[in-house]
Amino acid sequence: MTRWGHSPSRWFRERWVCTWCYAVTEIGTPDHEISRPGHCPWDIRWEAAWTDMLPDAHRHAYGYFHRTLCGIEKPDMTSSQFGGWSGHPDECPDCKVAALAIDARWPEERRDDFRVSVPALPRPRPEDQANYIQPADELGRPDIRLPRTPADGPRTRVLAACSPAQAHTDDGFRRIGDGPAAVRLPAFWAGYGIEPYRPYDKQGRTFAWFRAYPLDSVPPLDEESFAGDFAWFGDIGDPLDHRTAVTDPIAAELARDGLALPADFTALITRTHLHRCLDREGGGAWTDVSGPLPSPVDPADRMVLFFRDQQSCIMWYLYLHHGGQSAVVCSDRDFTAEPEIRYGPDGKIVLRRPSREIFWCAPSVEGFAYRFLVEARLSSAVRDKERAADLAPELLAYLAHYVPASAEQ
Repeated sequence: MTRWGHSPSRWFRERWVCTWCYAVTEIGTPDHEISRPGHCPWDIRWEAAWTDMLPDAHRHAYGYFHRTLCGIEKPDMTSSQFGGWSGHPDECPDCKVAALAIDARWPEERRDDFRVSVPALPRPRPEDQANYIQPADELGRPDIRLPRTPADGPRTRVLAACSPAQAHTDDGFRRIGDGPAAVRLPAFWAGYGIEPYRPYDKQGRTFAWFRAYPLDSVPPLDEESFAGDFAWFGDIGDPLDHRTAVTDPIAAELARDGLALPADFTALITRTHLHRCLDREGGGAWTDVSGPLPSPVDPADRMVLFFRDQQSCIMWYLYLHHGGQSAVVCSDRDFTAEPEIRYGPDGKIVLRRPSREIFWCAPSVEGFAYRFLVEARLSSAVRDKERAADLAPELLAYLAHYVPASAEQ
């Protein structure tokens, strides 16, 4: 067996794959010390391959280690979040031949309940001890107490309140561009619940487990501090050749229309440590770059898909206004999959769609990534019952927006 190069996570410590029958063994899962999934019929066993570098990646079965079953290898290839591979009319015939050959390697008598898993021993929990006292600042309790932030403490990008310069008068909407040519879009933040501190009021829209929150209800951010360099993230690493191979053609096509990719977008997609940082915290949402696409709001504008929910319930796009401004928008429509509905063979719009299909959600890619990662890490901290005193200053400042000041100690 060969070790699959995943970093340890809450789901498993190690993952091994047999290079002959492709059986998977996981070590250190939440329920099993050793987990050995058994035989699965070939036509429902394989997930579709996915990579930005292969337009027809979904035609192929993902065979682990950045390869398809038919032998195509790309450094960015992974299994698709969209589900299974087989059963589609355009499935790769060579992948099917390989899938059948691998299935034949499992003897009939070893297919049902043959691979036995080893249950994990109960893990001791502090709260099960007789003398356990619940910390007053344990995340997840309704009466949480936050540590007082020192006046000379580190400055965060989370503001205590919006200043007049940052306040928006266009309530519920945001504009991209200037003057009469500006695009005016309904606006909200689509994020996690962060229960119990930000309960969902069931008044807004939902996109799977992402919920729409009015912009004036989420912590205000110092938008001017996002200069496109991701300084708050730390070392972002060097550009990856196989990622610049994705962004360079998009940038070249945009240049023909007089547009350019912002530096923060290029950094998020291509830099070693930033690449797929949203995926690692995204609860199933993942990076998927495609474009440029004509905007259904203004044919002179362009959009670039860069992030989507695993079931495409919501997708995030970089919106590039023809005047040079940009923002992050979201939609429950996959504009990469329905070009024929909106555009004729000459590329002109043949059916103008209302702007409510697209929603403004962040002024920049870096600002979007910051809020998304902060909320994802807060959600994980609440789930793991971490203590507020152990939170990074950025997380603590963000959570303080939802915790009454009277709860501070």
